[in-house]
Amino acid sequence: MRLPQAEELDHFGTPSFRVRGKIFAQFSRGSSDAIFKFSLDELDVLRMSAGDLFVPDPSWGKHGWTHVRIAEMDEAWVDQLLRDAWRRVTPKKMHGELEDGE
Repeated sequence: MRLPQAEELDHFGTPSFRVRGKIFAQFSRGSSDAIFKFSLDELDVLRMSAGDLFVPDPSWGKHGWTHVRIAEMDEAWVDQLLRDAWRRVTPKKMHGELEDGE
């Protein structure tokens, strides 16, 4: 992964992406969906602009976990969503590492 300190680990049989043990994204096997961590405010904005692409998880949606239909998005948008999810779980002092590596 191009995101600093990100690693891929199994999570109940599917690939998850973490920093320091905190999951920021998970991809579904056999599906074009992914699950991302959003703030509830961000999720509201995303659902207003493209609600059909963002579906809060029935169990974890109250914590911002959302199913995202990434197959219907361009690569740049998915990349930005991954970077934003990464920023949500990392300490602010690490955010400079992402900008330095770009």
